[in-house]
Amino acid sequence: MLSRIRRRLHRLNDRTREKSEQLMSALGVHHSEERLIADAANYWADRSDPRWLDDSHWCGGRRVDEGRFDQIGTDHLALFDQLAAMVGGRPQLGRVLEWGVGGGANAARFAPRAESFVALDINPHSTAEAARVVKDHCHTPVTEVVVDIAAPDAVLDDVAAGSVDLFLCLYVLELVPSPDYGLRLMRLAATMLRPGALAFVQIKYSTGATGTWSPRRNYRFHNANMTTYRLDHFWTAMDDMGLRPVGMTLVPESDLDQNYGYLLLRRT
Repeated sequence: MLSRIRRRLHRLNDRTREKSEQLMSALGVHHSEERLIADAANYWADRSDPRWLDDSHWCGGRRVDEGRFDQIGTDHLALFDQLAAMVGGRPQLGRVLEWGVGGGANAARFAPRAESFVALDINPHSTAEAARVVKDHCHTPVTEVVVDIAAPDAVLDDVAAGSVDLFLCLYVLELVPSPDYGLRLMRLAATMLRPGALAFVQIKYSTGATGTWSPRRNYRFHNANMTTYRLDHFWTAMDDMGLRPVGMTLVPESDLDQNYGYLLLRRT
């Protein structure tokens, strides 16, 4: 009986949210996908913004100092190992691609266990910084790839289909212009990964409260919460596109933010 009531409440919440978003769009409150993409491109190109270093997770920002920079990569590698143990672990990672490499906090920890590393970002300063950081930690060769936020599919000109062993995307999917855009990136991940390869990704999840919905407007102001997913919806979407979920870990709150969900996915 209680389970039936909970399912009905979930359906009611979904319908309420859908109607609310339809009303917001009709009133012109939501910005178009094209505008959000343009606003995101402008934001991440503007290195003069005082938030840019921290938002890009470069070492030396006001919040991301050296200690926190090191901790980001260390924590993420530990979470990956925890989930990877479910599939026997992967001490040697093969070819790793990180989408949204930023200042290299994750690259510094994952690259030493990789045969090669692809540092991908929309800002060439970030790919260069990440390559420098990797060089300081190991001898793993790094390929820099700069992608146009308005044309992410062009990445396939630089990264062949089925050529990646591990796809990383951490502290990125909440920054993309919309939930649909995030799923577009994950479909690209599915294309780049070889069969049986892994993806380790992080999302911000919606709890159902209005404050955890995707705002879909004012990118510069809302960038850190621009895109959220319901956990069950994201899980199902990944499975439908050939990225079968292996496991998930939730981090309701951390030093940086809250409502983080980490998923390990396997390409079918």
